[in-house]
Amino acid sequence: MASLLGKLTDSQRSELLENIYYLNMHELRGFCDEHGIPYAIYFETEDGRIRKSRDADRKGVVIDRVVHFLKTGIIKPRTVFAKAVVGIEAMPSAPAESDRIFYRRYKDSDPNFLQLMKRLTCGAFEAGAISQEVLRACWTRGETPTHREFARLWLKAREDHTEPNPEWAFLTDRAKGVAGADWKDLRIKKASAALALLRHIAPRA
Repeated sequence: MASLLGKLTDSQRSELLENIYYLNMHELRGFCDEHGIPYAIYFETEDGRIRKSRDADRKGVVIDRVVHFLKTGIIKPRTVFAKAVVGIEAMPSAPAESDRIFYRRYKDSDPNFLQLMKRLTCGAFEAGAISQEVLRACWTRGETPTHREFARLWLKAREDHTEPNPEWAFLTDRAKGVAGADWKDLRIKKASAALALLRHIAPRA
């Protein structure tokens, strides 16, 4: 299938690839639903069955899938965590540095977990987007890091994270000094422009 982006002029293509980051998750999921692009996370059970979780891919992953579809016409496969990284038992009440972090067992609001991670990072750890990125990247590779390994990976990711991810449109604009009081109106304008171009090149099925 030819690139859907080929239906656009150079300026339209640049506009779409810039403004797509202003779409919120509801808008992105709507487009994905129309074209069969997956965004839900699945996991493998002990008996080898694949089940749908209540979690969804991060915004950056979803945008990557949409852009890949627009460029190639091919839909990337859904996220499926292998059973080796899926936890069955509850998180230990007092996790140790050497305990491994499993999908479905991990709870970033657990006070004992947070206390341990604060200690391992000299008080720096914060649960949030960076921690989710690090862990989901590990689980996608089939790895379950220990808390000690996770602390090292998180510190490295925070050090490398010198500017907001493109999908964090508000933070990106704020870093550029262009996120004023009218930013919500700006977001709606840019998202609407992106949706119009998307519907032009990829109408609802």
